[in-house]
Amino acid sequence: MKLVHILDNLERGGAQTSLGIRVAGLARRGHEQHVICLNEKTNEQVVARFRQIGADVTVIGRLQLFTGIGFLRLVLLLRRLRPDAVHTLLPWGDLLGRTAAFLANVRPIVSTITARYADKPRLQLLLDRQTARWIDRAIFNNPDIIAFSVAHEGIRPEQVVCIPNGVESDDRDRSEAAARLRREHGAGARVIIGMIARLHPQKAHEDLLAAFARLASEVDACLWLVGDGPLRNALVAQAERLGISDRVYFAGDQDNARDWLAAIDLFVHPTHFEGLPMAVLEAMVTGKPVIASDVDGLQGLITSGVDGWLVPPGDVDALAAAMSHALDHPDEAATVARAGADRARTAFSPERVVEAYDQLLKSLAGPKASGA
Repeated sequence: MKLVHILDNLERGGAQTSLGIRVAGLARRGHEQHVICLNEKTNEQVVARFRQIGADVTVIGRLQLFTGIGFLRLVLLLRRLRPDAVHTLLPWGDLLGRTAAFLANVRPIVSTITARYADKPRLQLLLDRQTARWIDRAIFNNPDIIAFSVAHEGIRPEQVVCIPNGVESDDRDRSEAAARLRREHGAGARVIIGMIARLHPQKAHEDLLAAFARLASEVDACLWLVGDGPLRNALVAQAERLGISDRVYFAGDQDNARDWLAAIDLFVHPTHFEGLPMAVLEAMVTGKPVIASDVDGLQGLITSGVDGWLVPPGDVDALAAAMSHALDHPDEAATVARAGADRARTAFSPERVVEAYDQLLKSLAGPKASGA
């Protein structure tokens, strides 16, 4: 089959990581693929990864989209490629990708919905409801987020398919890299607490900083925030106000996230809303104890006290208490981490995910996909 994937950007993130896993798996099955990035915000390593696994990459850019030239270019590109299926993901990828595919008379159209986008403007939700009529299937990576899309984004129950994200296991020996990172950025602390995510309001880094500040006087710990985003300056200022700037390291975007995961002792993800976060899955499959928010998208991933811990979103006291409990009970934390790793490896294998996408796309494309 010839497949086109349309998404907002090719920065480093969970949606891009999960798409990369699917594209690589579908490429191994012989599918020709083209990735269209609407925004010029790209990461060189992410783009190179898609090209390395055999996908062509086209970047349009916001300026062209704002003038209308970019959207016309998108429609003409779809008409020229004549793909067997169009796959859209992320908010603008869904909105513009569905519209362009409809105007180009390309079907089927499939959208992967990765989160309960509670912060979408009302106008965008209205436009989502219009474009949802044109898609053949809406793929959700977590059943917890389906109700929101049905209620607000115009998705119909008969369009719904649930396919989780896949996470790749990694048995490489990262002990040397982990030791180096702890020496260079651990401030000599005995314990490293870490979070890997965009510095964005959705992820609630401010809650993590506030909770860490309550532990800082009791625990010999350092906090790593791996990732970048619009809140970096505000979070740096918050750490200074809390008097913990010497114990917090802002690592920025990193190519080797698994090395950083190998170096931490406790992974924390106090997000306000999610779909099925790749960062949490990667922490689990790496064997790290995880504390996360009790929100849809994570409730189906973690059973609190069994393979991780869940705390109410926005509750700094509960977050600090959970972190303190995990650090004070290392044997329990190790048991929880092992259970999390087992769950991530068995329930979220990349092979199962790729097989599900492959079969769905073939079934929708029908005779066109088989060449009949």
